[in-house]
Amino acid sequence: MKISASGEYAVRLVVAIAKKQGQVVSLKDVVKEENISIKFAEKIASALVKAQILTSLRGQDGGYKLSKPTSQTSVGEILKATGDLSPVAECLTAGCPMLDKCSSITVWQRLNGLINEYLNSVMISTLIENNLKM
Repeated sequence: MKISASGEYAVRLVVAIAKKQGQVVSLKDVVKEENISIKFAEKIASALVKAQILTSLRGQDGGYKLSKPTSQTSVGEILKATGDLSPVAECLTAGCPMLDKCSSITVWQRLNGLINEYLNSVMISTLIENNLKM
């Protein structure tokens, strides 16, 4: 499994917005802090709004804020929103003709499950707390 730039930046974007503790945050401010292009950040933010991770507010004082508490938002959810939670092996996708005869399928299923379980257990609140300790 390889996490794309969209996935990496999406996590950084959510953490940066979350650090503002419920305030509406301008994307322009976040891209300056995180060194992300505005066009790329807009694309990522759109996916995060669609996945109900972020809420978009329009108008002069518009911007983005988290849709739910940081303790209820996981890295796994964010990566799913950007399309980064693909299986670790191609054979785990539907349509593999060897699926019922495969001698190694349990390895890939278990690995995939462990990765997803871990990413879904890491909450944004934990990332913020760990960052503050550094």
